[in-house]
Amino acid sequence: MTNSLVLTVAGLTFAVTTPSAEWTAELAGRYSPFLSTARPGWRIDLRHQPGIDVAAPPWVIHEEQETRFSVGVIAGTIDLAGRQAEVAASAPGYGGSAVDRAISFILMQELPRAGAGLLLHGVATVRRGWGLAHCGRSGVGKTTTARLAAGQADVLVDENLVISLAGPQPRLLSTPFWGGSTPLEMIQRVNRQTPLRALLLLEHGPEFELRPLAHGEAVLALLTTEKVAVERVSSASAWLATAEALVAQVPTYRFFFRPTAELWPFLDQALGLE
Repeated sequence: MTNSLVLTVAGLTFAVTTPSAEWTAELAGRYSPFLSTARPGWRIDLRHQPGIDVAAPPWVIHEEQETRFSVGVIAGTIDLAGRQAEVAASAPGYGGSAVDRAISFILMQELPRAGAGLLLHGVATVRRGWGLAHCGRSGVGKTTTARLAAGQADVLVDENLVISLAGPQPRLLSTPFWGGSTPLEMIQRVNRQTPLRALLLLEHGPEFELRPLAHGEAVLALLTTEKVAVERVSSASAWLATAEALVAQVPTYRFFFRPTAELWPFLDQALGLE
């Protein structure tokens, strides 16, 4: 095996070089549904850097076309203008986390710039053939929703999902990115897309309630969960325009729910999924 592989995620293709064939084999297993033969538009160089100070506070610096970061066991630089990134991991087992960080950040910036969609922090589920995007700030119940999907809905991803606006109707796309707190037995990486029925902004509540959001309210609600997407001035207007296009096409709700499996029959009836 060579020290490289090619991945396609949400329509963008990345050539990834690694320190050794062993690192490549580990990444190939992690990203197997996303391995590709397409021509890469981006390059990611993964390095082994044992000297990363894992005890240092995490930091991220955004400049106009470059982002530098150091978060725990990984660090790197992403050059949007050059369509390349260099990332490092302190040990071989963290190589996937470094590549995840680079690709997810690139998608967050590039998809709205092309008007092609948004990367959102949330859980993607499929219920009765329809995609549901469960989004919100940390602690509102995204991973709980993923747990409650057992036997009720397919979970495409529990961390970062993509909503694509590239086709005739919005579609929900899986990504390889799963949360660090997601139990290992729940992680099933798949490369799948499905028509998007609704965007659900999660809130805890005593009873189930879907509260429709007007376009402006919906964009603001998304923005409160995705502030990093607009930290770069050159990306802010594109992100806002894409978010407005999304909520104009997809019903968006504030979803108040209790952490029980009853949420699925409630959504069937309220959204007409039956």
